[in-house]
Amino acid sequence: MNASCWQCANFITAPNELESAIPGLNIVSSAYGSVRWDTGYCRHKDVFLIPIVACPGFKTKPSVGTN
Repeated sequence: MNASCWQCANFITAPNELESAIPGLNIVSSAYGSVRWDTGYCRHKDVFLIPIVACPGFKTKPSVGTN
């Protein structure tokens, strides 16, 4: 299986993080909207996109809850 944006530390999907990363987003819309579905913001490419196969800027997300 190929890595994708979902596994990348540069890919933001949490609504509160999106609204912080994209100034003014909550003025025209909301990151909590259902129409956003699986799109997110790529800090590496500086774009809002659907998850794709990992690009050269891929960084593995740190594991959560591991010691």
